[in-house]
Amino acid sequence: MLSYEEDIKKFKEALELAPGNAEIWCSWGLALMELQKIDEALKKFEKAAALNPDLASAWYGWGLALLVSGQREAAAEKLKKAIELDPDSNREL
Repeated sequence: MLSYEEDIKKFKEALELAPGNAEIWCSWGLALMELQKIDEALKKFEKAAALNPDLASAWYGWGLALLVSGQREAAAEKLKKAIELDPDSNREL
């Protein structure tokens, strides 16, 4: 199993080939969250959502990162957007 640092290296390599792939940006954000690098994760989720505004997981990750960083109102907005995009999701807060 790869470590999160190794995962991030792979995400960077993949983005060299596909810089507009929102899913990779989102996955990078998730790895950063696991490493407690919240400020960096916020940027990755924001980029993912900008690239694909319909990607619920980008909005969800962005909302969780905002919540962890203490930005409750902004977090609620992003999480609401994630739910609007994917109302049948089994995500739990």
